[in-house]
Amino acid sequence: MTGSRGRIAGRAAVLLALLLAAARGGAGAAERLHLENGGRIDVDRWWISGNTLLYEAQGGTVGIPRSMVLRIERLAEAPARRAPRPATARRVAPQTVEQQGEALRQAQEALERRDYELAASHYLALLQDQPELYAARVGYAVSQIRLEHDGVALSTVLEGLSQDPERPELHILLGQLRYREDRLDDALRAFRRAFELAPTDELRDLVLKLEREIEASRYHDFSASSHFNLHYDGSLDLELAHAMLDYLEEQYWVVSEALRHSPPQPITVQLFPEREFRAVTEAPEWAGGLYDGKIRLPLGGLSRLTPDVKRVLVHELTHAVLHSKSRGSAPRWLQEGLAQMAEGKSLLRADLERLAEELGAVPEDRWGELEFSYPRALALTQYLAARSGYDSLVDVAERLGRGAEIEQALREVYGQGYAEIARAWGRELERDRRR
Repeated sequence: MTGSRGRIAGRAAVLLALLLAAARGGAGAAERLHLENGGRIDVDRWWISGNTLLYEAQGGTVGIPRSMVLRIERLAEAPARRAPRPATARRVAPQTVEQQGEALRQAQEALERRDYELAASHYLALLQDQPELYAARVGYAVSQIRLEHDGVALSTVLEGLSQDPERPELHILLGQLRYREDRLDDALRAFRRAFELAPTDELRDLVLKLEREIEASRYHDFSASSHFNLHYDGSLDLELAHAMLDYLEEQYWVVSEALRHSPPQPITVQLFPEREFRAVTEAPEWAGGLYDGKIRLPLGGLSRLTPDVKRVLVHELTHAVLHSKSRGSAPRWLQEGLAQMAEGKSLLRADLERLAEELGAVPEDRWGELEFSYPRALALTQYLAARSGYDSLVDVAERLGRGAEIEQALREVYGQGYAEIARAWGRELERDRRR
């Protein structure tokens, strides 16, 4: 199971979206806010915080509801720029203000279409000319995080904080990087500082969530292997913990070979007693495990490595490797379909008949719009594997990791978009039922 809400990774993704907005603001990128009441506001820097759009005015920062803004227009000329801080040693850049604004725009567009290598190169060029250019620093760090180049991102963030320690976005990035390193106390300090500087609902929820995770895992033991960091409740037998690590290492090579990808960072695995698992993950009662940037399992009191536990481990490990390969952009049906295939799950005849009945209850042109279900994800993924081979599914994930949207990736691999694939699968399902 992949986490969908209330998770550290999910909340950090929301905050990263705010960082992208921060990266849009910057030198020379003059824009006009068109309001629903007919008014217009010219700004040279704006950003989003929750449901509020904030912009810098002469008297300080002003916030207006996002719902009031009809559209944002980029202007040809920038409003007068504020003088730089006297304490900042500024190099003279070879670019004009207009060229700099255009470079920021190109970098932002590359970031938004998930071409992270190109975005990083644009931002780096800007930083090399003007190390104090805050929007470029944020954008460069975000790009490197998306590329899983955490060391580069961390040095970029720490350098920025040494120049200006009052930037909340840099503290958010520092918190996320420390969290990925499993340094939870350091991550919490960074997120708390960001909240002090720029309080938002998202940051508050993130801090509370991380506090619960730290409390639940404070007395956990720790073991590590080549590709995993294992945190586990002290009630779990040490031999069992080592057996789980050995099994994960064995399956790591199986899953990595199947998906043609090895994550660059160690994968964190956390084992909790049942109640702590539900408190930290907010997962439903039926969930036997969760991947939300970390593999989390409710295994307190377990005495042996059962076949059921092995299946859950392989399922969540597949999520971890696929998430890394697709850079977090694989849709849920593909994530859950491949994870169920990896654990060896199959559908009974009764399951397939039930799926055919569900499809028969709605018009054919809406088959691609049906609400997610695990059986449907598995059936659709198995259909594609039978149609063009398992490697074609991996090709889709590979394209997603290179920045393609899911529709583009599907059309490049299968010659059809998702709605067309869903119709073709549904027709085959109906034919099989009639045989």
